[in-house]
Amino acid sequence: MRRPRPVARATAVLAALVAAAGIALHHSTSEVPAVLVLATFALWAWAFSLVAVLAALRARSVLLTVVAVALVGAGAVQYGPLVSPARGYDDEGVDLRVLVQNLEFGRADPVDVVRAVRGGGVDLLLTVEATPESVDGLRAAGLGETLPHEASHAAPQAAGVAVWSRYPLAPPERVPGFSLGVLRTDMAGPAGPVTVVAAHPVAPVFDAATAVEEADRLRWYLGGLPGPAPVVVGGDFNATWDHSRFRGLRGLGYTDSVSGGGDGWVPTWPADRRVPPLIGIDHVLARGASAVGETSTVRVGGTDHLGVIATVRLAADRVR
Repeated sequence: MRRPRPVARATAVLAALVAAAGIALHHSTSEVPAVLVLATFALWAWAFSLVAVLAALRARSVLLTVVAVALVGAGAVQYGPLVSPARGYDDEGVDLRVLVQNLEFGRADPVDVVRAVRGGGVDLLLTVEATPESVDGLRAAGLGETLPHEASHAAPQAAGVAVWSRYPLAPPERVPGFSLGVLRTDMAGPAGPVTVVAAHPVAPVFDAATAVEEADRLRWYLGGLPGPAPVVVGGDFNATWDHSRFRGLRGLGYTDSVSGGGDGWVPTWPADRRVPPLIGIDHVLARGASAVGETSTVRVGGTDHLGVIATVRLAADRVR
């Protein structure tokens, strides 16, 4: 009968290589299409480090065990911000409930969207892939009764963007240079002015070169928005925490709701399969807020994205 140690050793080596690749992808700034796509799944690759530990112990290899434990530790460091305790919610301030929803070519059930808005106590709804028909459908479903202010730039297929709010909105400004749409508006929020941006940069799986250009362009645009008014950004970023360009927004003062709230992994896509969603590409971010978090998801019929609801706490004395 074959001894198990050689099999366990081979398993440990293979699992460690996969985990190491996941860690490398997490830190990669490569523009190679395959690398950009694989980076989306870096978390799942790193998870093989746990398999490596078990296999190394079974193989009774000190070296492989040390390597596997080191890989576990490296991943714990890079994913630590996602599960670290939230800070800032004891501060005085005004909460803004934000919902981000990809309408998938406008096919999302408008009644479900309105139900999610009402059930979640949403103050600000940011939608992408908002077609003229879907915007009309949301109006007909009564969205305006809860969120009476609208700033929309509807368009066919995936190019439309629309924002609805409980508070007054300025006329929308469609930001040039983005294939699928980035829209800016200014909101007269409950604690003063708030700049609102709904974003939908292109996915690397469709056009990696354009995805890199738009990620860099979005970083430049968001970094150039004036203060001191807070900025709330939401949408389908087609990027996960494992994409270095998305994480780079932290250097501009932006906090995403998942890492800011310590809410762990919040996968949102694909939401129309028999298996649960695998990756989190829909995000809420804020700059100039005292806290961002309390993240949850909501399921809407007709779309392959879960909606993301997050709370942005605006400092009451930030802007008057």
